[in-house]
Amino acid sequence: GVNLKQHKLEPYPKTDKIINFLFIGRIMKSKGVDELLEAARIIKSQYKNIQFDLIGGIEEDYVKKLNEFEGLKIIRYHGQQDDVHSFIKNAYAIILPSYHEGMANVLLESASSGRPVLASRVAGCIETFDEGVSGLGFDVKSVDSLVKAIIKFINLPYEKKKIMGLNGRRKMEREFDRNIVINAYIEE
Repeated sequence: GVNLKQHKLEPYPKTDKIINFLFIGRIMKSKGVDELLEAARIIKSQYKNIQFDLIGGIEEDYVKKLNEFEGLKIIRYHGQQDDVHSFIKNAYAIILPSYHEGMANVLLESASSGRPVLASRVAGCIETFDEGVSGLGFDVKSVDSLVKAIIKFINLPYEKKKIMGLNGRRKMEREFDRNIVINAYIEE
């Protein structure tokens, strides 16, 4: 579950002149980093008002690739962060192209903060959003599917993006409030 008090609803960014996508996770192949970087390259070649921010410790040999993509202004890599909340506040959506998850806490915390979720259609991710209501799914290990989901989100009207975030918060309150989860365990 998610602590709704710690991950409180944040106002949605006020303008969509720059649409900011945020990845939070370990920088490694199984988190879909290769697909994310390639999708970011494709999107940035078509849209000038898009920003991709990545946060997380590097678990595999990605230093050179991250530096290259940052030098080309395709991404901004912020390294490991103790407090990701300020990054979530400025994001329009959270992207997690993971190959597999237990339960993606970063998606729960982001949705709780009122941010739409773009995630792989894999167990541990698909439970965190309702398709087209609080987020968008895409096929795992598919750059093409990821690009299509990002473009679909970009083309949503600003108000629809904002409502998606609010719907995500409501879903967290209904289904993933830590108190509900703890009480279910206690009852069992």
